[in-house]
Amino acid sequence: MLDSTLNLNLLAACARFEQSMGWRLGSYAKTVIYRSAKHHVCPTCGGPKRDSTSLCYSCTSLRQQAEALGVAHLMADRVRIANYAIKFDQMYRVMDGYKRNRPESKEDYCETLKYVLGDALVVHWSCLTHTSDGVMPSAWATIPSTTTSERHGQPHPLNGLVSPMLNKTIPEVKLLANEQKHRAIAPSTFSLDGSYSDETLRHVLLIDDTWTSGGTAESASIMLKQSGAQRVTIYCLARIIDLDYCSRMIGQSVSDGYKQLTYRNGCPWDYDQCPMRNK
Repeated sequence: MLDSTLNLNLLAACARFEQSMGWRLGSYAKTVIYRSAKHHVCPTCGGPKRDSTSLCYSCTSLRQQAEALGVAHLMADRVRIANYAIKFDQMYRVMDGYKRNRPESKEDYCETLKYVLGDALVVHWSCLTHTSDGVMPSAWATIPSTTTSERHGQPHPLNGLVSPMLNKTIPEVKLLANEQKHRAIAPSTFSLDGSYSDETLRHVLLIDDTWTSGGTAESASIMLKQSGAQRVTIYCLARIIDLDYCSRMIGQSVSDGYKQLTYRNGCPWDYDQCPMRNK
């Protein structure tokens, strides 16, 4: 009886959190989808694609590069992204502004991202294990700023948002950036900062703020597996979308479709079959 009451109280608390999140983001956020009726959505990153291809141009290109390098089997086991950040819309401003030292907006943007992270890393934390063949994350990592960034060598702002949510749950695996940022597959861009046990590297949750081509996150994933990680799940806060590019390269109707997407309150790991809600 006590366990049942605690479970109901937890579900009620989670529902209140998601309601508050909806009030904060619901007017402008667009939840990432992974399929559409006309097959114009990439099942890996949620980006736009032609209906005649299985993946979007970027994911296809990354896969081909990885195959040429003989590391395709080391790419991430799964990619999940929270929201679309269409160029110059509000979510795009949030993703850019939370990293900038503008007191009038940075705090508000960071608060928004805490909701997005909290939904995935706290409210639906158990769902990640259920959707990863039952393999619970054993460590987490964020991607550091590369050598050409003004923040290189400094703690990344995203790390400061994630750390309070996960440090008491699983250990952090720290990465070093050795090179400039690449849009292509380049595992040498990153390395481990220290040594980690096989158990720690069993399933690494790799967290990044934005996904444009995916090259940065997939390069880090490959490096992690080269260093001993058995499984890597990538979680990004936003998928950058350029509607002008989409219109030119794929079609105006597809661009319009992305523009019309809305915020959906649900599980960031499996929207259609949320393990937590289906208990």
